[in-house]
Amino acid sequence: MRRNQSYYIFAPEKTKRRGPGCLFLLLSVLFAAVVLCLLTNAAMNRKTNLLTEKVRIMSLDKKLENFTLLEVTDLHGDERGLDAEMWKNLLYGKSFSAVTMTGDMVGKDGDYTPLVSLIKILRQIKADVPIYFIAGDEDPAPVQSDLHGNREVLADWVRAAQEAGGIYLDRPVNQAVGKMMVWFTPEYLYSVDIAGMQESLTRQKTDMETQGQQYEAEGGASYRALCYRLDAITACAAAMKTMNKNDLQIGLTHVPLEADYVREMVEWADETAVFSFRRLSLVLAGHYCGGQWRLGGLGPLYVPDKGWMIGDDGIFGMQRINSLNQYIGGGLSASSIYPMPGRLLNTPSVTLLSYTAKIE
Repeated sequence: MRRNQSYYIFAPEKTKRRGPGCLFLLLSVLFAAVVLCLLTNAAMNRKTNLLTEKVRIMSLDKKLENFTLLEVTDLHGDERGLDAEMWKNLLYGKSFSAVTMTGDMVGKDGDYTPLVSLIKILRQIKADVPIYFIAGDEDPAPVQSDLHGNREVLADWVRAAQEAGGIYLDRPVNQAVGKMMVWFTPEYLYSVDIAGMQESLTRQKTDMETQGQQYEAEGGASYRALCYRLDAITACAAAMKTMNKNDLQIGLTHVPLEADYVREMVEWADETAVFSFRRLSLVLAGHYCGGQWRLGGLGPLYVPDKGWMIGDDGIFGMQRINSLNQYIGGGLSASSIYPMPGRLLNTPSVTLLSYTAKIE
């Protein structure tokens, strides 16, 4: 009689080995997900989004209702600045009264051709709209105080941008809107003792002249840079005398302001002064490129000096700190401050910001 392999009723069954098919299926799914992610990311990076945002000021004068800015930041010398057709399509039929560029428009490579091209394109689209720009932390130094082979104080990229029609913002600049006045100012000037700085720079200038440093090679470059800074501070002091409390004040900075800094500045600001941090209606910033690598609706994956998965607060979008509005643009390219190159699931963008007294 033939004996069964399992003599006992409850004998354990032999474990069946899984073939290579399951592993292959898993790898195929992962590969497909990666490919889909890369294709989606490539499609997103080919686009440029035009975002809209409201700047809500309860005491806003009616004449400034719907006063609109186009905020542009962090181009980093990207070829996107050369695409005239894209910009014309993006801004077709859109109304705005000023353009602000909040730094890193050139980037570390130093190629300012895309920036100059973009300024010219925007001038073609809106010839009468001023374009204000500041330097970012990855841009070449805008003011040259070291020996550099010529007598020019401003860097080549700044002068090229000015020649294209841009306004380098190193002092308050006013813009008439009907009978109202809007002031655009580099934000750091609100934290400076203007009179004290003017006195200090004047004294340094006198000391350098006494020593004859303006006639030396390196000394001459430093002297010309100092004279330029003195001129900017003197212009700021003169502008302060023409401002009034009903004027709209807008500050430009590259790196966003920290909440603790804002609260301290508001606390210590002179309530009676016309040129005061308390008078700022809006601060425009960039720097973080929207977090660079984003995960769907979860926000930035990682931000240097901030941490992992911290959300958009202080990184991207409109922030309200005490009574101050701060808008942080998502940018047009990628920053080298991140360990991750390029942008992931993060469509480049510019923003139209419209003032309103309406509270929704």
